[in-house]
Amino acid sequence: MNTKHVRWIFGITAILWVAACVTVNIYFPAAEVKKAAERIVDDVYGQDNEAAPKESSDQSALKHFWAWMGPQKAWAQDATSVSNAAIRGLKQTIAGNHQKLKSFYAQGAAGITKDGYLEVRDTSGLNLGQVAALRKLVQNDNEARRQLYREVAVALQLDSSQVGKVEDIFARQWRDKASSGWWIQKDNGQWVKK
Repeated sequence: MNTKHVRWIFGITAILWVAACVTVNIYFPAAEVKKAAERIVDDVYGQDNEAAPKESSDQSALKHFWAWMGPQKAWAQDATSVSNAAIRGLKQTIAGNHQKLKSFYAQGAAGITKDGYLEVRDTSGLNLGQVAALRKLVQNDNEARRQLYREVAVALQLDSSQVGKVEDIFARQWRDKASSGWWIQKDNGQWVKK
């Protein structure tokens, strides 16, 4: 082989090698996670944000007929339906904890951190039994939230390295949908009463 052929083979090999070194972008479905987070947080907090307006019961038969004859809605599975037995169980656990925590939120004894977890803030108005109960509730709720984020990631077939992104999206929802008078932590770490 002469040097011309060696250079040609080396050049082709180099091009193929560079083409094989592609960057793999791992897709993160932020919009889907946000929809799932909104739905779950609304369910836990017992809110129905922007519920669909109810149709008037006095609609004419003709209107119903045209609606029936017209194009029908096709429902694809979306992120708001992200659910499995584990997610439903964890959501139920968090909702149960939430009911027990409401009075602690109102007193300022518990707050929602910038990471979307709960923190014991001010126990000055509580007796020792209440403080112990609050600490246990906060610990249990935080663990259920951690598990929930992992389960949502699994349900959306996300890599375990993306659970942190799921956590961030949920954190925003927990704080944004918190009731007035609850303590939340801003992104800079400062606590404010909502």
